[in-house]
Amino acid sequence: MDDLTTEVWRGGVNTWECDEMGHMNTRFYVARAVEGLAALLAQLGLPGMTSPRAASTFSVEEMHIRFHREAHASASLRMTGGVLSQDATGLEALLILEDLNTLECKATFRTRLRHVVPGSQTPVPWPAGFAERASARKVDLPDIAQPRSTGTGPVESTATLERAQGLKRMAMGVVGPDRADAFGLMGAWGFIGAVSDGIRSLTGPFRDIISQNADEVPQRVGGAVLEFRILHLDWPRLGDAYEVRGGLAGIEGQVQKLVFWMLDPITGRVYGTMHSIAVNFDLDKRKVIRVSDRARALLEPLTTPGLDL
Repeated sequence: MDDLTTEVWRGGVNTWECDEMGHMNTRFYVARAVEGLAALLAQLGLPGMTSPRAASTFSVEEMHIRFHREAHASASLRMTGGVLSQDATGLEALLILEDLNTLECKATFRTRLRHVVPGSQTPVPWPAGFAERASARKVDLPDIAQPRSTGTGPVESTATLERAQGLKRMAMGVVGPDRADAFGLMGAWGFIGAVSDGIRSLTGPFRDIISQNADEVPQRVGGAVLEFRILHLDWPRLGDAYEVRGGLAGIEGQVQKLVFWMLDPITGRVYGTMHSIAVNFDLDKRKVIRVSDRARALLEPLTTPGLDL
């Protein structure tokens, strides 16, 4: 087994990549992960897979992310990567993002991807010799990348345009160049970015209830995500309309279980679904705000029964 020390990305956190919480926004974590995946595949003998001239590329089907520590502006980071498993047209990769100086783990990414024809997304077999090279980079899944509050087994999405009408509309727009990849499809960072743009319209009332009913009411309140499970079921193209709907699936311990669906608001095509495990955050003490019994009782009527991926 590889010791997972081979770097696939190195860089840092820019000030403009940080949000109002003071840490790097989730869309940039995923953007880094896509770069890391491209570098990993290049190391396995398939360079240039994100080039518009590529004969084949990779499509992210599922990503499980755990956030372990905040990444602040000016932090120096590196990402290492390895292969968990592979089949004729697919691969499951592990990426670990850590502080370059302290080696403190910032985030882990467990990603299932498919080798495809650009544009059509038709799966194609890996070329000769790829399996052997991938096998040489095999790694075991460490404890820090294991799911805690999200599943990883096969799942069938429950998202439909009809069911989405009962959820909060958080974001809507059309896919612009800033959200598209080299092939004119929404990049994997686009979904999580749209959720980030609209998250406060959904979670604002939940945040107020939890903070105002806390044992010690904080002066400044924010939010933080501990874990994501993201399923990409289809890909909107440059110029396509999209909307994101979301709801509160429940409160478990100190965390909010949130579900987001991205759909075409006209046709009802489901582009993706996302399960998020989030907490409220005291921005001054940089600690999680405990959910009191009173807050839990007030949040119960605001949950959507049966809401899932």
